[in-house]
Amino acid sequence: MRSLKSDRAGIAESLLPGALQRYASLRPSYEAFCRTIRQDLMERIAQRSIRIHSIEARAKTPENVERKILRILAAKRTSMAVEDPLRWVTDLAGVRVITFFPRTVSEIDAVIRERFFVLERDNKSETLQASGRFGYQSVHYLVELPPEETDRPDREGFRGLVAEIQVRTILQHAWAEIEHDIQYKSVRAMPASTRRRLAALAGLLEIADREFQAIQDEDHRSRRPRGD
Repeated sequence: MRSLKSDRAGIAESLLPGALQRYASLRPSYEAFCRTIRQDLMERIAQRSIRIHSIEARAKTPENVERKILRILAAKRTSMAVEDPLRWVTDLAGVRVITFFPRTVSEIDAVIRERFFVLERDNKSETLQASGRFGYQSVHYLVELPPEETDRPDREGFRGLVAEIQVRTILQHAWAEIEHDIQYKSVRAMPASTRRRLAALAGLLEIADREFQAIQDEDHRSRRPRGD
């Protein structure tokens, strides 16, 4: 007898082609949406004279949407409503802010909270620190434009759209990209020894981030006029 979970997975898989077709028609809106989020962030960051490395923006490709939905199904996360598998993918519009220093991440946090309606905030670094582990570090936000903006004719097409914003340092970004490439492009599960080595590297990069921040702080102190 088929289980309820397998039945739900089967239903979700049957709905996948329709969801992907719908996303293909929506993708231009998501592309415009993430460009708008990126431009708004760039303007606010420039106004505050915050120095960053880069801001990237992209709408997820249909192929990556399909892969993500299938990964969710493979992980048996089928307790979610199956009427629309597209709702499982929260980063259809994605923006990534890459900073040089850890403290800048907090400065970008203030910009995001001021500029957008934040639906969710997930600090991966805090989760790791609480568990005493090393690994993927980044702050993720799910945001919408404020309601008063989606009433504007030039932005009404963005009503109801959600973007994911990731904020992390350039060292955290390097680790995340390499780990992602190894984990998701490998045909086999990552060996435990490889996971341990990646975790060790994450720890080294965390130390490097702290040292870069300490060096910047010391440099700023040395530039202050005496008596301040």
